[in-house]
Amino acid sequence: MARLVIESGADVGMVFPIINLTVSIGRSVSNSIQIIDRKVSRHHAEIFFKDSAYYFRDLDSKNGSLINGKPFTSEMPLVSGTQLTLGDTILVFESGPEDIDRFSETTSRMIRIVDDSGWGQPRSSVAAGKQMPLELELPKDQLPKDSDKRLTILYQVADAIRNILNLDDLLEQIMSILYEVTQPDRGFILLKDESGKELIPKAVKSKSRDVDEIRISSTIVRQCLHDRVSILVSDAASDQRFAASESIIINSIRSAICAPLVYKEEIYGVIYIDTQTGVATYGNEELELVNGIANQSAMAIANAKLHARLVEQHKMAKEMEIARTIQMNLLPKVYPTLEGIDISAMSMPAKKVGGDYYDFLPMPAGSRYGIAIADVSGKGVPAAILLATIRASLQIEAQQKDAVVTNVVSRLNKMAFRDASNNMFITMVYGILDPVKRTFEYTNAGHVYPLLFDATGKIAQLKKGGFFLGIMENSEYESETINLESGQTFVLYSDGVTDTMNKSGELFGIERLKKVIRAHLHCTAQEIRDAIHEACLEFRKEADQFDDFTVIIMKIQ
Repeated sequence: MARLVIESGADVGMVFPIINLTVSIGRSVSNSIQIIDRKVSRHHAEIFFKDSAYYFRDLDSKNGSLINGKPFTSEMPLVSGTQLTLGDTILVFESGPEDIDRFSETTSRMIRIVDDSGWGQPRSSVAAGKQMPLELELPKDQLPKDSDKRLTILYQVADAIRNILNLDDLLEQIMSILYEVTQPDRGFILLKDESGKELIPKAVKSKSRDVDEIRISSTIVRQCLHDRVSILVSDAASDQRFAASESIIINSIRSAICAPLVYKEEIYGVIYIDTQTGVATYGNEELELVNGIANQSAMAIANAKLHARLVEQHKMAKEMEIARTIQMNLLPKVYPTLEGIDISAMSMPAKKVGGDYYDFLPMPAGSRYGIAIADVSGKGVPAAILLATIRASLQIEAQQKDAVVTNVVSRLNKMAFRDASNNMFITMVYGILDPVKRTFEYTNAGHVYPLLFDATGKIAQLKKGGFFLGIMENSEYESETINLESGQTFVLYSDGVTDTMNKSGELFGIERLKKVIRAHLHCTAQEIRDAIHEACLEFRKEADQFDDFTVIIMKIQ
């Protein structure tokens, strides 16, 4: 099966099997292969199969791609060994197994036979389990005793495990291979837990079915991990130096091999096998073989763990996309149509699910509208949940008979104080727009001050109000009523507008915002909104969006 191997970059050494007719490559988690590289576009390139061959195509990426170090402009066929450069990441396309030289190199390094003297008492025990054997095309009458057979086995090991991406299935296959080629009485694969401090038995097999508890030498395992070497203990039971070793006595261990699972300098665990019966003991050939299997297995385990993380990321991304869809559907679909008042708005979350919110709420009597903009401290799902609660409460409160702005915000504050988790709070501006009386009454609960431009460009800030929502249960709020006049422009925004940051760490700031608005006071509300957004995009250029971006424009005609 064809595959891509990362030769340089953040995930150097990782192997990605090409299992679909089209495989997408890019920085986004939605790709078949995600490349963690800032110079790689979100959807950078793809590999596809046609006319019995694989082809590579760049998807108009910003920084382009190289094939064997040279740029290209159209799709190119791939042959085994083709080098692909995307940003700072180099990948190699392979259509077959690794060459013999690489196997012989990895199977003979970091191996030594240790002196048995001085090993202490065992401390570890694991419960026995069952595994099914894997049938390999190997001689059944003897263990492999020469390098050619060893290389043949390692090819078969690579072919058998490199495309298994489920960790449990992978460990079962590794254990079956070990039993087939080394014929131990006991075998264990122990992997580090998430803390990296403890070894957990993940695959266990024993020929003895009468033992409730299986003990292994913690000393051998500790030395294997500490020195990062494969260890061979030969004829342990007959060596008087093991007289004090409880695990050797209880389990009648004649010979044991312990090999570390090391990949890219990270230790994933160990493989341990031993013999207890018969006259056979392990020697250097078996040590070399198990070490080679361990090296191949470590890479496969790293791939399986990476695949599990990617699957979880894709699952989370899908869930976040659903949450984003729900949240975006909570925003108004249309703007109020009011005589003499032009309204436009937009909200763009920095993450898939943001912490900003705006709304237009028709009041129960007349043509009045509640106007709201809010920002929750924090981002992501917790912020979105709290915002959804605020929205639902606001829509209820806005329909009450005593729905003056201060009463509404006071009740929202009590609700937020009760429901918000530690260190979470909400800033909000809530006002009532009355096109008949030509007034806008508002209160500001700790939000960035909205801007009010008159026809001449003179600016006022809407500061009247009180404290954040959710911090103090009995906060009091003041309101201010503004008479609407022709030529006025109200700009309500979140701090994600002024906090837009470029690569140099410079903020867009309030003065740039004022300048953009002044230059477009003659324009429609939508044109002013778009001008602000485009100015912020131009300012930050390639820098990531730092915060949610929300703005409401109300232009009085």
